[in-house]
Amino acid sequence: MNYKFIDKKNRFSLGALRFALCAIIALFVVSMEAYGQETTSELVAKVQRQYDQTRSIRADFSQETRSRAASLGTTAKGKLYFLKPRAIRWDYSEPKQQFVINDEQAWLYVPEEKTIYLYEVDQIINSPIVLAFFSGLGKLAETFDISQLPPEPGPPVRFRLELLPRESESPVARVTLWIAAESYRVVRIQTEDPLGNINEITFTNIQVNPSLEPSWFALNVPQGVRVERQEAMPSR
Repeated sequence: MNYKFIDKKNRFSLGALRFALCAIIALFVVSMEAYGQETTSELVAKVQRQYDQTRSIRADFSQETRSRAASLGTTAKGKLYFLKPRAIRWDYSEPKQQFVINDEQAWLYVPEEKTIYLYEVDQIINSPIVLAFFSGLGKLAETFDISQLPPEPGPPVRFRLELLPRESESPVARVTLWIAAESYRVVRIQTEDPLGNINEITFTNIQVNPSLEPSWFALNVPQGVRVERQEAMPSR
């Protein structure tokens, strides 16, 4: 399967939505206090503690995808909002669209098409990796084989962690995290699918535990917009 984030009609594929959800992993790494002399397991423990202390996130993001087969790329940007236990909203400004998940539903709103594509939650987050992070029970060390890569030289200096999923049928073959040395926050995440397609997201203006209302993640159908229920996606 070719996991691309935006298809020819500027709509998400379901595989791409999983990529978006996996990107939340990066945003939980918000305040590593030391690096370099610590072991990988110590760093992973700090990641989990930060996740446990995180209630909500607001961030700007920019995104680039690159297709290995076609040598093509796309770009996008917008704002992301996350509220525990399981609410995510991606507001895309370029192209204009919105992807939201709450406890009961998941949907993609494409204003240009005046359509909301509605999915059952389990259709989108049926990956064990994604479920682990949404539940708050996932330990990175239990889900990924993690290693430290040489830091990316600066300025500014960027530390790097490589995550290889242990799930044999994972839609993600590799995840690389870039961590800012000055703040010990993740500022970029790159995911690679089994076909070698790259999805890279850079985060800026990250706010941890901002005040977010549950109503931001509720389904409201604008006048004149149709709702299309999508068929179930085969389990992976």
